[in-house]
Amino acid sequence: MTPGSRLFRALAPIVALLWVVGAAPADAKAPKRVRTWTISFQADTLGQAPANATADDGLWRVIEDSTAAPLDSTGALPRLLRQSEGDESNAAHVIRFAKPSLRNGEVSTRFRILGGELDPSVGVLSRMDAKGRNGYLIRVSGATSKLIAHYLIYEKRRDLKSVDIDPPGEGEWHTLAVRHEGTTLTVLYDGEPRMTLRDERHRKGFAGLWTEDDTVADFSEVSVTVR
Repeated sequence: MTPGSRLFRALAPIVALLWVVGAAPADAKAPKRVRTWTISFQADTLGQAPANATADDGLWRVIEDSTAAPLDSTGALPRLLRQSEGDESNAAHVIRFAKPSLRNGEVSTRFRILGGELDPSVGVLSRMDAKGRNGYLIRVSGATSKLIAHYLIYEKRRDLKSVDIDPPGEGEWHTLAVRHEGTTLTVLYDGEPRMTLRDERHRKGFAGLWTEDDTVADFSEVSVTVR
């Protein structure tokens, strides 16, 4: 055996290993990019609806949270989005955010209900179309103590699924979220998954907030994660 053949035999396993490690399938995909938008209302004008949002009904306005501690030494207070009134002929009060558009990902909000005689009820909207007529609504109903998933079709609400929850106390902070993965929706309340369902009516759209009847509610932020 010549010195050259012995060298080739010694290097052959290393060359094979480098080929396996360096080779990648032709159809290999890059990891999905995850982006999160947090709408906190801190930069919005007091007394007005937040920027880059469309209010379809109700009085949506940014206020200072007088019950919270100051943010810094200047005494600046955290800002909230409050919905406090609307047209009595329209039971749904909706605000939609201009971006981002969501296909797969999650919409969440932190809220507190301050009052409401008929049904103190709040919700998050997801995969809403540009006109705000079709999409999904996940809401907390104080009157029935239920967490309810709906789909919206031409602004009409249709039930998908519901579960019982402890009734939200007046002024108590809670979180509400919906997670989308293809046709699967997972609903979370206070960080805990409470129901999972499948529906294929709406595949992509925008996030928003919703209240019912004479509900008065605060929202401290909205988070939208796109995967």
